[in-house]
Amino acid sequence: MAKTSENLSLLPTSSEAANHDAANGDSKSNTGTSDKLQLDEACKVPMGKVIVSLNRRYEDLKAAAHKAPKLSSPATGAGDPMPKDETSDLDKACNELKYLIDEFKKLQVYETNLSDPLVTIEKNVDDILGDLNANPDNVEWETTKDNLKVLRSNMTKVKAQLPLLHQTSSSTEARRLLATTSREEASKLPSPYQADGIFEKGSFFKEFQHRYETLGIREKLCLLCFAIFPENAEVSERLLRFWWEGERLRLTSESDTKTVNEILDEFVEPGFIQPVYKRSGSKGSCYKMHPIVRCLIVRLAKQANFFYYDSKGYPNMEFFKSKKICLVKSEGPSWWSKDVLAFKKAREQAQQGNDKKQAEAGTMTEEKKKQDQELEEQERQEVFFTKNARAFTKACKQAQQWKAKKQAEADTMTKEKKKQNQKLEEQERKEMEKTRGKLETRRIIYLENLQTLFNVSKQFPELPEELFSKMKNIKVLYLGRWERTAERHMEVEDVDFLKGLKNMNKLRFFSLHGISGIKKLPDSIGMLQNLRILDLKACHTLEELPKEVGLLKMLSYLDLSECYLLDWIPTDLSKLSKLKVLKGFVISSNSPCTLTHLTTLSELEKLSISIHNVKFSIKEEESIKYFSEFKSLTKLKIAWGAGGTKKSLDKAIHPEDKNKTSEASKLGPTAKVLEKYLKLPFLGSSKSVPEKGNVAVAATTAKAGQDKNGDNAKKQKSGAVVQSNVHANNKDQGGRSPKPVLQSELKLEKLDIRCYPDKEPPKWLVPKTLTRLKRLYFRGGEVSHIPVANRHEKWNVEILRLKYLINIKMDWKQVQKQFPELKLLEKVNCPQITFCPCDASGVWEVKQAGTKIRMDAQPS
Repeated sequence: MAKTSENLSLLPTSSEAANHDAANGDSKSNTGTSDKLQLDEACKVPMGKVIVSLNRRYEDLKAAAHKAPKLSSPATGAGDPMPKDETSDLDKACNELKYLIDEFKKLQVYETNLSDPLVTIEKNVDDILGDLNANPDNVEWETTKDNLKVLRSNMTKVKAQLPLLHQTSSSTEARRLLATTSREEASKLPSPYQADGIFEKGSFFKEFQHRYETLGIREKLCLLCFAIFPENAEVSERLLRFWWEGERLRLTSESDTKTVNEILDEFVEPGFIQPVYKRSGSKGSCYKMHPIVRCLIVRLAKQANFFYYDSKGYPNMEFFKSKKICLVKSEGPSWWSKDVLAFKKAREQAQQGNDKKQAEAGTMTEEKKKQDQELEEQERQEVFFTKNARAFTKACKQAQQWKAKKQAEADTMTKEKKKQNQKLEEQERKEMEKTRGKLETRRIIYLENLQTLFNVSKQFPELPEELFSKMKNIKVLYLGRWERTAERHMEVEDVDFLKGLKNMNKLRFFSLHGISGIKKLPDSIGMLQNLRILDLKACHTLEELPKEVGLLKMLSYLDLSECYLLDWIPTDLSKLSKLKVLKGFVISSNSPCTLTHLTTLSELEKLSISIHNVKFSIKEEESIKYFSEFKSLTKLKIAWGAGGTKKSLDKAIHPEDKNKTSEASKLGPTAKVLEKYLKLPFLGSSKSVPEKGNVAVAATTAKAGQDKNGDNAKKQKSGAVVQSNVHANNKDQGGRSPKPVLQSELKLEKLDIRCYPDKEPPKWLVPKTLTRLKRLYFRGGEVSHIPVANRHEKWNVEILRLKYLINIKMDWKQVQKQFPELKLLEKVNCPQITFCPCDASGVWEVKQAGTKIRMDAQPS
């Protein structure tokens, strides 16, 4: 058997075939003329020889298998038949060999079918080589290019007929070539932005155009804003609201009072845009556009001169095309270069580079031919004059005279040529200066009429100061990052160009979102008399605000959030009488502006505070005065950062106490989770409650306050509030309920508290004080419970979000009891809040009529 398997891998030679035929004369005599012809036909290709050889081995093996039961086996003794297992293995070998023969016959068909195409490919290659070798100096590249196309087409047809077995076992290089060919073939498909007539003939375009025409003029412009963003980009509602407000695309009048969300819903219904949903299924605050819809929107934006787009549908910072311009990532000079003529020349050279190279190549060829002719003439003369010495000497003298004459003529020509070249250079210089002046004038006029400048993809948006100051009529200046994530790093080395803000009196929306390298804004910021929105979010190197910010009388929105180095805010901020939203207000020991100064802002509706001062506390009942004096405040966010807890103060005072175990280190993994999700330094907790003022002692002390002498009740100053806590499970304490200490009522509708450093919550955080509160958020910190003044008091909160709270202990029944109006609960990493029917994302929503109510899941 081993010898047979070894022979299977060998091709039969002529001698082997002859010997085999002689040994099997009977089988050969039975073969007819037709079989002989088929054998000869099969042997025309190499695969046929393999099949003939295997057929012979198969017949021999099959015959041996039939005789096997009659043979004797050495293992079983003489005359005993072969065991059944041995016989079955022999039959299996015959079947497998038969299978191989059938498969090789299939390969033979491939080999036969491919023989003619391979010959054609060989002829194609010969034709190409013949064209290249016939005239190497003057190759007809057009003909060669056509021949290459024919060759590649024929090779593609052959590759399509290759068996799958060969393709899967081919080398890495072959797979790479196949993939490259596929990509090249796919790249030949027309781009939807370039090919005319692709969409116009279909019913989709007609329906789309009909829906677009039903929109108003301002709604159309709002929709075209999506065209400058890349495909599948998620655009936040916040950005669109600011942009539309800056360009006054959304006018609030008696006849038209549509909000931004209502306009976006109008775009969602016909399919212009799509909302982006979160993992929990709740609707987010971002929208995106389908690539096909974007292609049609880009076409409409081109027709309306709403920004400028290249042939591939990408926004371009080409000047003089539209009153709105984009900043995009580019290589080499651009229209923002100081020398506009240099950019024009560079662009023209890039466009005409190939023609110029070809012309230079032709000129060099002609000059080389002339030089070769002169050298040949000199060599011919030298050979001739060597036959006669006298004639050669005379010829040398004549040659020297001729060279001297030529040199004199060349010197004369050189001087004249230099003069001519100088005149030409002077003329060119004057023409260049004239052209430069025209282009510069045209560029200045364009910049003066520019309305919108939007940074789409430029990383270093540092513009020339002399050009930046020319944008006198600009309304929207968005230099920052529009993406939600910080993948695109943005930075400026010098902020002197921002001095040009002094000329932008009509600017309404200014954004430096996410730009590093800005430590302080220039004083020219105070010249923006019409500025409504100032976005400085995530300017990580910003350290202070200039006092000139108080001159922005029309400012209604100021975002300073995520400016972690900001430590100085002037008191002039209190002069912004129109301010409605203030995010990222810093309370630190270095900043002179306090909450008391902000109480003069009568129109302030939303306030976000970052506390970096340990002396500031909202725990005591007197702290309610900070917020009760705000007349219009409805949304409040308070977050504790570095330096905002007693822990950080003790560490600063006693840095040598390194052996003491910190509260944060005791928390272990929880502290790491908070640091990861909050993106803020987790500082742990500090014992702001006296040792006897823990939950159990506080409740006992408050209850003892009902004694006749009342000494213990006086010692426990805020027993009325502390008595009501979740740890007591809101059970009846016996006796009458204490009177609430707080009489003031806040108008807050949303309260967001993050990294609260104490276990006891603020004493004013009770339902009686916050009767209008609908949204309550707790994120991180050491708070131990959500208080109520007495067991009969209930919260009116509809949305409750609890994240990374390790000390609050309550169950689903207690949540329902305290929050009977609850419609949405989000619980993330709160191990002691149990039995809540939340989904995998930690969200529970009330259902009405079988439909889940979707609410804005992103805290604003």
